Amino acid sequence: MANATKISIVIRSLERGGTETHLLRTLPAIAEAGFDIEVFCFERPGELAEKMREENIKVVTPPISGWPKHIPLVFKPVTTVWTCLFFLYYLFSRNPRIVHFFLPAAYLLLGPISLLHSSKKVMSRRSLNRYLTKYPKWVRQTEQFLHGKMSLILANSKAVVEELKQTEFVSSRQLSLIYNGVPEFTKTTSPDLKSVREELGIRKETIVFLFVANLLPYKGGLDLIKACCLLGATNSLNCDWCLIIIGDNRAGKQGEMEQLAEKYSIRSRLHFVGKQPNIDRYLAASDVGVLVSHEEGFSNFVLEGMSAGIPMIVSDVGGNPEAVVNGVTGMVVPSRNPEKLAEAMSYLIENREVADTMGRAGRVRAKEEFSILQSARGYCQVYHSLEM
Repeated sequence: MANATKISIVIRSLERGGTETHLLRTLPAIAEAGFDIEVFCFERPGELAEKMREENIKVVTPPISGWPKHIPLVFKPVTTVWTCLFFLYYLFSRNPRIVHFFLPAAYLLLGPISLLHSSKKVMSRRSLNRYLTKYPKWVRQTEQFLHGKMSLILANSKAVVEELKQTEFVSSRQLSLIYNGVPEFTKTTSPDLKSVREELGIRKETIVFLFVANLLPYKGGLDLIKACCLLGATNSLNCDWCLIIIGDNRAGKQGEMEQLAEKYSIRSRLHFVGKQPNIDRYLAASDVGVLVSHEEGFSNFVLEGMSAGIPMIVSDVGGNPEAVVNGVTGMVVPSRNPEKLAEAMSYLIENREVADTMGRAGRVRAKEEFSILQSARGYCQVYHSLEM
């Protein structure tokens, strides 16, 4: 790979998350296409770093990296200056042709430093920009300044593309759309299916809904519990149902969700299993996937559910309606509307043949429209365009 184009991916860490999982899936395919890829984690390597190295992708962190996740405030200025200096050294020693930023922290901290190097710059926006409302005005101004210095800005949904054009004034010629990719998955009656249901005490005939998201307010977990409360008050359903909830409780919302479920006597139907390194066994044991975020870029879980052959119920935000074809591969419902969500859940409980047909259509759509190979090809085309 002596003559291969050098590309440096810049991100805070490879702790498990949607973007980090996306990189683990796509970077090996991009490297196989002939690019020399390295990942620069400016804070710490993270949970997925070793898996990335197993795929022969080098992961670089500043020396004395791996410090605690929460650095005492008094040390923040020191570590920030050290990170910036080391990144500058890294750029001039490796001399990458392309520097590609993922997620706001890397972009805001190291984007300005990268301007001192002659490399082409790319930024991937992976979500809608509502996160900017939490920060001072200068953060938005810094991002917009950096946008003008980027060779290209990539988005993972049409919704994100439109937002960048309409509210951040990025020109169309500077924008490109690359959807997430998902591995092919075949749902089977495997031992995993039986073990998950046995572990959680779920009967074979029970309809299992699956929700995968960290328990943050904007992910809509409380909306889902409210919808389940409405389902629980319905006596006309022709079969039993339950909900498996996968996600980190860092925001402490699980207690509130459990209290609401207790109040409406549906707590026994909920199974909180926490953060999971691999959701495949839960997908195999589930009948319907649910993601009802208040905001979303483009969800890996939606694609994973489709690939597993289960219909997806999603909120009409961000890239969700771009992935799920309403009435064909699943159902799209209004965001923040537990009543409509409960109606969709009830419909798929009562109409199992329709649900199965949607699941099969979703699997075909995931394979044809959202494969890892297609996603990797999108990045390769972008990188080739910047080699000139």
